[in-house]
Amino acid sequence: MKNVTIYLVALLLTTSCSKQNTSDDQADKWNGYSKYLKMGEVIHPLLAGRNINVGTVTYGIDNNANFYVTYDCSNSGWTMSESHMFAGDKKNMPLNKPGHPKTGLFPNSGFHNPRVSAFTYRVPLSLLPPAEEPGFVVASHCVVRSPSGQTETAWAEGDFTFTDKCWGWYDVFYYNQTENQYTILYGTTYSQDSLMLYHLNMTTGAVTLVLEEYVGNVSGVYDGTAYDADSSMFFFVNYNTGELFLNRMNDTMPSFSAGILNGTAASGTYYNGAFYYVNADVNTINMVTFTSSWQIASETQLDAIPGNITVNDIAMSPAGDYLYIIGEISGGGTELIEWSIAADTYYALALNMNDGSQIAFGSDGNLYAVAPLDEGGDSSSSYIIEVETGILTEVEEGQIIIIDDGFSDLSNGPVM
Repeated sequence: MKNVTIYLVALLLTTSCSKQNTSDDQADKWNGYSKYLKMGEVIHPLLAGRNINVGTVTYGIDNNANFYVTYDCSNSGWTMSESHMFAGDKKNMPLNKPGHPKTGLFPNSGFHNPRVSAFTYRVPLSLLPPAEEPGFVVASHCVVRSPSGQTETAWAEGDFTFTDKCWGWYDVFYYNQTENQYTILYGTTYSQDSLMLYHLNMTTGAVTLVLEEYVGNVSGVYDGTAYDADSSMFFFVNYNTGELFLNRMNDTMPSFSAGILNGTAASGTYYNGAFYYVNADVNTINMVTFTSSWQIASETQLDAIPGNITVNDIAMSPAGDYLYIIGEISGGGTELIEWSIAADTYYALALNMNDGSQIAFGSDGNLYAVAPLDEGGDSSSSYIIEVETGILTEVEEGQIIIIDDGFSDLSNGPVM
């Protein structure tokens, strides 16, 4: 009788442990997303060639603890020959340096032969980051063909765009990872007949050419660059003619003219709906506003810079209360000059940098500078400038930027 009692106790303990493990397995299976099951599906248009609606892409969570993505072109007659879907932590999405997705490296990919009108991917929630920290992002791409034989790439429309010049979207699911993992600036040069736009990762030191645009076989330079993160609009000016050009960086359209400035733009910056530049002809700070179609609406002279200041570049502070000027005073060494917009006063700090340095504020709030190692050379180094003291901190010690021609200007860039 004693042996039977021991056996029954052991059996009860085993059963209890088994139930506990089953409960734990269920919790792990849902990975914190069970509470979102009742929220229903999210349906996005599937856009081919950027603006052709060929179907839908549906995101949802099923009863078996899977996140699913369903492509459906059945109502349009278009069919899919391949599909690529990423669901996971944003920092693990396969991207090139400028931020364009490498769809061929998306972990959920397939080639469909024969072509299909609908297809579903399912990813176990247990394989995704936990629901609260950080949740996940999803991007859905495919190649589609129309009934008449037209072939296009297509993306599920989302709330967020990638940071390069190409097009595409991603969406977020319960995602709370902090933004601004990288601080990006744009740098420009002019070589022969083309404007070259470089993507500068000030966090890693990587420099990548992201745009080369033919602007005419004419002499001169392009300067006065600026960037508006809200509209993804990039601004640059033909120094010789004063023509202001705009380029929307999150689409594939070429640059277009916004009109002619009143003066020669030697430098530029953008803040709160207005483009600011220094008129090199008379050394004034001018503000330019725009119509809803991004044409010049008005130009106002804000202030006259003291005549002994030679301006290399300008950058508006993130709060819009100070305009920072890098240049020379009375032909001396490089100085950082702070103009208080409210008080209309100037304050200068000496900088240990070569002539020709360019500045821009990053999305992290720091003022960055790219300075030539030798005046007129093709090698530069990058720094953070402490605006209160003028102290320089090299962004990546020993990191040298080498391009064919030195940067003609520098601007802020997108948040990554």
